[in-house]
Amino acid sequence: MENKSLIAIIPARSGSKRIYRKNIRSFWGHPMIAYTIAAALNSNLFEQVIVSTDSPLIGNIAEWYGAKYLPRPTHLATDNAALADVVLNVLDNLSAKGDKFDALCQLMPNCPLRVNSDIIEHYSLFESRNSNFQISVVPYRGVYPHWALTRDEDGRGNWLFGSEYLVLSQQLGTSYCPTGAIWWAKLPNFLQERTFYGRSFYLAPMDANRGIDIDRVEELELADIFVRGLWSKNNIYPLEKIATKPFPEEVLDAES
Repeated sequence: MENKSLIAIIPARSGSKRIYRKNIRSFWGHPMIAYTIAAALNSNLFEQVIVSTDSPLIGNIAEWYGAKYLPRPTHLATDNAALADVVLNVLDNLSAKGDKFDALCQLMPNCPLRVNSDIIEHYSLFESRNSNFQISVVPYRGVYPHWALTRDEDGRGNWLFGSEYLVLSQQLGTSYCPTGAIWWAKLPNFLQERTFYGRSFYLAPMDANRGIDIDRVEELELADIFVRGLWSKNNIYPLEKIATKPFPEEVLDAES
């Protein structure tokens, strides 16, 4: 595999309405973001691992676990700010310093079950297909999005995608849901199209447990169940190993 210059970018804003301080919430002994930082560093793929955040506390945690902290402008830390613009802000800052990269990997901090081998595997796939863009996905399980319904004010239901999908489940093709675990893009293509969903973006399926996105309390509880279940089943610690001692809880408590 050709030796290329790679950067990992971890967007981690402070605001979270559904789970308070989600990105730094304690998860199995460390702030949740620590597992993403460790997975990126342990992959040994990246020249730099950058955490973009509007929170000095998250920045301090990022540096504690070995990443670089880049302060994010407030206009890019709102609910409506696009992640692509956050990534572009990081790239602009690094370009101004003369740093150049061939490809970038966006790793969302609310995917703590993703491990370094997943990142390595997805990069190998990204390279072998000579992709410009690659999105990590998980298969839908337990539900079929083809049968999605909407509900009007009176409670009446309507088929979101049309009644033509009302067939036996085994007749439906496999469908996938994006997960923020591992998104790759060639830098020139990303700078030109300003999105990870650029022309000819490819999908990289991953294990649905390790690809879980935690956005709601029930997903946090489910992720905890996954860790306990996988550990019990395989007798192997399923989270990314973190060599750094935990960030001091007293500092987190003082900032709460």
